[in-house]
Amino acid sequence: MTIFRVFNRFFLLPTAGITFGFITFAKAWPDDSTALTLKDSALQTAKHNSRYEPLSPIIQRQDILDKISKLPLYEKLKKNPHLDHTVQSENIPTGHRPYHVGQGQLFGPKKLEIDPVIFRDEINKSLVVFYHLGSDLSNENNKIHKGILSLLLDEGLCYCGFPCLPNKRGVTAQLTLDFKKDIPSDTTVVLRAKVNQLKGRKCIINGTLEAIPRKNLFQYICGMEPKHGDIYVTAKCILVEPKWFKYFSWLPMF
Repeated sequence: MTIFRVFNRFFLLPTAGITFGFITFAKAWPDDSTALTLKDSALQTAKHNSRYEPLSPIIQRQDILDKISKLPLYEKLKKNPHLDHTVQSENIPTGHRPYHVGQGQLFGPKKLEIDPVIFRDEINKSLVVFYHLGSDLSNENNKIHKGILSLLLDEGLCYCGFPCLPNKRGVTAQLTLDFKKDIPSDTTVVLRAKVNQLKGRKCIINGTLEAIPRKNLFQYICGMEPKHGDIYVTAKCILVEPKWFKYFSWLPMF
């Protein structure tokens, strides 16, 4: 009887209480109605009923968006019927955006100046993302902080790998970066990522941050389009899904 009381007092009741509280009060995202976001005041989009409204072009660099839309790489990706074309904010509920680094603290004039444009290839497990890095993300030498680049690569490579995991969620076990060249401020860059290895709850993603592809003299004369720009950073991410993540699929957590 004594053993049962000890088990009940120190294990069963605390476990039941924590579990009940977690299930009762856990919420997937902050409440949209109380969140202060970049969409407040006059910065409203045309859609008001969707929980996943894209950011308004009003608060982005429209000139950069126009330049990207005219790039041969962008046009090629957009014409590919097998690619899913989105922007980052469409994948994040509005109430959560102020707490998301890339959509809150680092988004805005002279920072991440556009809503990152994403092309995902689910068949080949790869993606391409366009970013524009403003001057406030640079160091004293007017080059983009390596910490910012690390964040973008970690986020981009994980986003590429998540759909391959059993429960579509995971954590970065290891991120290896090789910085090749500094990136000047006020620069548009391309992130490329591809899942190269997949085994159960673990996948390995390789990626790069590149300059916008530019024609050299030979390509210009021959009318050829370059496939890649100069590489600024190469990256390798080992993404794993902890065993207990499967229980999150029972709750509307993410």
